[in-house]
This record gives sequence, C-alpha cells and structure tokens, in this order.
Amino acid sequence: MALSQGIKNPLLITKWVNDFRIAGPDALRPKKKGRKKSLDSKKVNADVTLAEDITLADTGAEHVKQLEDELLKLRIENAHLKELRRLRLEEEALLKKQRESSTASEENSN
Repeated sequence: MALSQGIKNPLLITKWVNDFRIAGPDALRPKKKGRKKSLDSKKVNADVTLAEDITLADTGAEHVKQLEDELLKLRIENAHLKELRRLRLEEEALLKKQRESSTASEENSN
C-alpha cells in the first residue's frame, strides 16, 4: 500500500504506526507549521496559546461527532435543494410545452 502511494521510507511508516498506537487518529492529523505570530503583549500571546490549545483539544470524539452531525445535515439540505431545483426545472419545461401547444393550436384555428 505504501509503495503504491509513493512512500518509500519504512521508518516514516513505522513512526506513523507508533504515533497512531500512542495517540490515536489525532496523531496523524496535520499540524500547523512555522513560527507563531508575535503580539505586542506577552499576556495576549499567552491567551492566544491557550485558545490554540483548546482548539486542538476539540479534535476529540465529541467534536468529531458534532462535525459528523453537521455533515449529515448539510448532505440532507443539499439533496433537498437539488430536488427542489429538479422540480422547478421540470415545472418550467411543462409550462413551456403548454405554451407551445397553446400557441400551435391558436395558429391552427386561424
């Protein structure tokens, strides 16, 4: 599987497996890279760090469940909107056909 994906480093795969065993799926999620932005105040910087820690903690099972629920709702809404669009287009086609047939019948009666 790894070779088919172009991953040729067995040590990297071993590291991923060990990380997964220790910390679960969260260990394999991408992490922010680079320097943190510096702010004027150390207190503000500490508050930002605390907020980032809370955000990272939200990757737990409860947060995943909320995201899955939201995804389901969005999929249902999307299907509903697609069906409404299909019905509207169908109705417009029917009205157009009726107009064409009434125009044709008026021409035939003249």
